[in-house]
Amino acid sequence: MVAVLSACSHAGPDQAGANHTPSRIARYVAIARGKVDVEGGLIHVISPRDGVISELHGAPGSDVKAGAVLAVLDPSQSELAAAMAKAELDQADARLSALDTKLPDLRQRAKRATEAAQAGAATQQSADDAKQGLNELKAAIAEARAGREVARQKLKQARHEVRVRTLRAPINAHVISRNVHKGDVVSTQSGEALFTLLPDAPLIVNAELNEGFVHKVNTGMSAEVVADVGSTKVYKATVERIGRVFGRSRLVEDQAEASDTRDVECILKLQQPGLLVGQRVQVRFLPKR
Repeated sequence: MVAVLSACSHAGPDQAGANHTPSRIARYVAIARGKVDVEGGLIHVISPRDGVISELHGAPGSDVKAGAVLAVLDPSQSELAAAMAKAELDQADARLSALDTKLPDLRQRAKRATEAAQAGAATQQSADDAKQGLNELKAAIAEARAGREVARQKLKQARHEVRVRTLRAPINAHVISRNVHKGDVVSTQSGEALFTLLPDAPLIVNAELNEGFVHKVNTGMSAEVVADVGSTKVYKATVERIGRVFGRSRLVEDQAEASDTRDVECILKLQQPGLLVGQRVQVRFLPKR
């Protein structure tokens, strides 16, 4: 919900600016509730497979690079499956190689038998038999190639299962929390985050513009951001984008009040550090000069 100047009757004094002097009111086009966030949001790393944690890294408070190992699920079964798949592929390769070595000789025999039959030196039956033998070999080779491809895909899947059991940081980030221990049994069904990461990305403010004042705020507009409590420091920000869909306020604790409001999301880029993700703020939109 946004409280703009003193015109927003359902907002408190801190949001509405009802206690501001006329000169202070005139400084702002609108005043809105907001919350500090990070571009893309926090990352919650869940378990990709059921298993037991065999390795654990990514301590809370540490910084990790993209691709850094956070944890490893016991890979013994998946590694065994990969080894068996590799053996099957080797077997398929050997069978195909053995059949391929027979092809030149059988092709030559079929050719000679056909030429001999045409010259009257052999029966047509012998030529047909040689040709049938060649066709049967070609069919066996095609089947062997298909079997080898199946074995190759099976090995690819098995190796993927080995890799997926290693949990890695998707991007450069700061580890906020680690909610698992070595030896813990984890499950995909729980949906619980094993790690929560703060991306190494710019901080933003997610503000809520009331429907009565959306038309007064535009992209590129400057704004001042102040923490709701604990500080009077002013942080500069710029409006990056404005949503196109109205919805209920997510920053109002009173559910009855939230259901009565129609707000549009407004994203601002902070130009100064100092605020924390999740911090409640007040956003004061400045008129264009």
